[in-house]
Amino acid sequence: MVTPRWRKVIRDLWINKTRTLLVIVSIAVGVTAIGMVLGSQGIIDRDLPRAFQAIEPASATVFAISNFDEDTVDNIEAMDEIAVAEGRRVVVVRFQTDEGEWRNLQLFAIPNFEEMGINKLTPQEGAWPPPEGSILIERSAFVESLGFGGFELGDEIVIEPPNGREVALTIAGTTHDLNQFPPQLSQTPYGYISFETLEEMGEARAFNMLNFIVAEQQDDLDHIKSVSNLVQDRLEDAGISVIFVLSFPPGEHPLQSFLDAMSTLLLALGGLAVLLSGFLIVNTLSAILAQQVRQIGIMKAIGARTRQLTAMYFAMVLIFGVLAVVISIPLGTLGGTQLATLLGNFLNFDVRPFAFDPFVALIQLGIGLTIPIAAAIYPIVKGTRTTVREAISEYGVGKGQFGTNRIDLFVVGLRRLVPMERPTQISLRNTFRRKGRLILTLTTLSLATCIFISIMTIRASLQQTLDDALAYFDFDVQVQFSRPYRVERIRGEALTVPGVDAAESWGFAGARRSRPDGSESDNIIVYAPPADSEMIAPTLLEGRWLRPDDTNAIVINNDVLRTEDVAIGDTVTLKIDGRKREWVIVGLVRSSFPQPSLFINYDFFGRAVNQVGLGQVIIIRTAEGYTQAEVATSLEQMYRQNGYRVEAVQTVDDLRTAISLFFNIVIIFLLFMALLLGVVGGLGLMGTMSINVIERLREIGVMRAIGASDRSVLRIVLIEGAIIGLLSWLIGGLIALPLSKLITTQVGLLLLQAPPSYIFSIWGTVAWLLIVIILAIVASFLPARSASQITVREVLSYE
Repeated sequence: MVTPRWRKVIRDLWINKTRTLLVIVSIAVGVTAIGMVLGSQGIIDRDLPRAFQAIEPASATVFAISNFDEDTVDNIEAMDEIAVAEGRRVVVVRFQTDEGEWRNLQLFAIPNFEEMGINKLTPQEGAWPPPEGSILIERSAFVESLGFGGFELGDEIVIEPPNGREVALTIAGTTHDLNQFPPQLSQTPYGYISFETLEEMGEARAFNMLNFIVAEQQDDLDHIKSVSNLVQDRLEDAGISVIFVLSFPPGEHPLQSFLDAMSTLLLALGGLAVLLSGFLIVNTLSAILAQQVRQIGIMKAIGARTRQLTAMYFAMVLIFGVLAVVISIPLGTLGGTQLATLLGNFLNFDVRPFAFDPFVALIQLGIGLTIPIAAAIYPIVKGTRTTVREAISEYGVGKGQFGTNRIDLFVVGLRRLVPMERPTQISLRNTFRRKGRLILTLTTLSLATCIFISIMTIRASLQQTLDDALAYFDFDVQVQFSRPYRVERIRGEALTVPGVDAAESWGFAGARRSRPDGSESDNIIVYAPPADSEMIAPTLLEGRWLRPDDTNAIVINNDVLRTEDVAIGDTVTLKIDGRKREWVIVGLVRSSFPQPSLFINYDFFGRAVNQVGLGQVIIIRTAEGYTQAEVATSLEQMYRQNGYRVEAVQTVDDLRTAISLFFNIVIIFLLFMALLLGVVGGLGLMGTMSINVIERLREIGVMRAIGASDRSVLRIVLIEGAIIGLLSWLIGGLIALPLSKLITTQVGLLLLQAPPSYIFSIWGTVAWLLIVIILAIVASFLPARSASQITVREVLSYE
């Protein structure tokens, strides 16, 4: 049989159904967010490593300019440090979409599809292996943005390899290559052919890419890098020019660090949502106890003890938490599965359908019960310690004195200085009557404001970082050839194309520093612009820039200093194209992207790599009135017609689109969590306004008795909510000024390993002002409508 005190708990919950629902939903939003993030993280941490290990990922991959044969691969595999090595050929070709547009396609030629031991492909649909004269397309490419949206299995695609000879290949099937970077980000789809098809295309039957797995210490990245240096030395000793070597943390997907960073950010925001829901509990319990102060006195008068009353109200909070958890666990599981599926599609890997994680459910249960109880401790202990005398002498819930402190006096002065109608004056006064409740509500909404503005600042800063990086290299189109040509010739012919404002030939290579102790650095990118280049605008931090008469001078970026103990004026030994040479550091520049890089005069670079007067890359700045795509197409057509072997063409617009997509994915997830915080804040405001209306029933009744209309009462409550929303925007905006910089820096370090270019988002600040005013009005509408419908009879019967 249910005892009277428990019947009272159930009755209080049932009579105030709206208030009960607000508290439950507020808790559920935060707990659901936690479950969604932890659930998706658990699914990805379970499925991605397993799927990635199944493809036997390479310890490292070597990319070479020179061709090499099977004997070279066998020689590498025979090294004691190598367990297995395999060669492939990678070539960038152009393919024609169903709309006639020419796009880049990264083509991998594999000698034996049935005996792949490293970076294995997984057959999906159609033929396996691909017959001669056919191609397999990576499954993620069949979207309009990548150019394959109009193709199906069995269709023919026209490709143009670097030799310029068009070849029609049949799409024989699809495959899954988990090792590749998501093509949506690179904007380059992937295709796979046999060596027989490669020869049909007129390309050399040879390798230019080497994958290998180390024999020992396969989980030690430092050991892998050490072995990579040995492999590179062996190849260069054989006369093979190595561009660079890629090695990732062992057993981890290349984007694992991105996933970890995303999970950290989302989890932090989810935890904040749970904490903010605690403020609504404090407000709600404080109001309940204030309303029931006489009931508490009566219960104590007939023998109830403080601990019994405390247990009764804690039971009410526990019911809030239990009901919230009952909602949150299935929603969190479903949301986690959907979030994992979205990230899986982005990373191009499959996740298991619906997956319930009991560990995550236990965490949700713990959070959903402990946070509300912790938030309720102060108001319950304070309220239940009221003595019988204090309770009986209490005159009701309408305490909230006004006009007794400086804030109130300021509001009174403001009402006198600024002309405003009577309902607006009442709204302004009512806003500051319950200052403790106002502070909790403002804290919730202000934090939501601060987080939203900070996220929009992150977006603006990441975009500014991208703009700065692209402005660093001030060109619009890049054309890469499959072999070197005379610089003056390719540059001169580029200048004949309409829309070309300027053209330069640059050199690119990979370098390693030979340290005094005999060890070697990781790969450093070498940029070799002309001495008088107009297409680079570096930010000089120390020393000077390159001069035309420099020979062995180099300029390094600040990312080099993270791993190398060098300074301006030092002489360093660099290994470029297998040749060691000493160079003098004359300058230090700010990094454009987080990658160790150095700069050398183009003429001297040509001597260092035995390509004096030759160039393999031409970069273009377009003239006003021409689009980058138009100029890129014209350049490609001109070069091919004149017999040049064009390997790839890329515009800066395409690069910007790809990187912006990556940034936008991050921002969308963060904005989703920020909006959840806004929902929690809105629920908190709705709860506050509902409590305020209940506490002012007699006051509202008096206004109705002297002729106040429904519209006037409605307006008073709505304006009060809007004032709270406006105050939260002002406070949150001020907090966001310093905090957004800190958050932006941390996000930049997580995503880019470097602080981004900070720019405060004015647009985000204005956008949130509109959002919070609308949110405040919507949150206040139901309490306002309830207040406007109160009759004088209902007021007289209220206790």
